[in-house]
Amino acid sequence: MNLQLAGDLVPDLYQLNVSQMKGALFFFLEPGTHIYLDTLDVSRSIVTQFRSNPDWQLFQETVQKPYDQLFKTYTSAENKARKTGKTDSLNYWIEQKTVEYNVLLEKTKTFILTHPASFVSLYLLKNNWYAFKNDGLLEKLDVALAGHRSYQFLKGKR
Repeated sequence: MNLQLAGDLVPDLYQLNVSQMKGALFFFLEPGTHIYLDTLDVSRSIVTQFRSNPDWQLFQETVQKPYDQLFKTYTSAENKARKTGKTDSLNYWIEQKTVEYNVLLEKTKTFILTHPASFVSLYLLKNNWYAFKNDGLLEKLDVALAGHRSYQFLKGKR
C-alpha cells in the first residue's frame, strides 16, 4: 500500500487496524516507512525505515506502559474496595490514581524536554496541551518541527 499524505501531516502517530484481524499497530508514519504485516496479530507487525518510532517505543516502554500497569492495578483495587463498601480504601485508590497520573504528566514533560527535536515530543505536547499550555514547552521544541501542522496548531493556541 502506498499512502499519499500532505507533507505537514507526517511524521505523526497513526493506528493500523485490519478488518477481521487481531490487534492494532500504533506507529509514527513518515516518508519511506515500511510495515511488514503480521497476519496473526497486527500489533506484532514490524515497522522499518523510520526515524520517530525509536522515540515512540522509548516513551511507551519507559513512561506509558509502567503507568498503564499501575493504573490497571489501582483500578482493580478500587473496584474491589467499591464492591466491599470500604470507603477509606476506595478513596485511597482514587488518590493513588491521581498521584500516578500527575507522575505520568511529569515524566511526559521530561521526555518532551529531553527530546526537543522529536516529532514524538510534538505529538505528546499536542495531546497533553491542557496540562502543559503554560509551561512554555512549544518554544523549547526544535525549530525544525515548525512546519508540521501540529506545531502550527499549537502556536495558534498560545
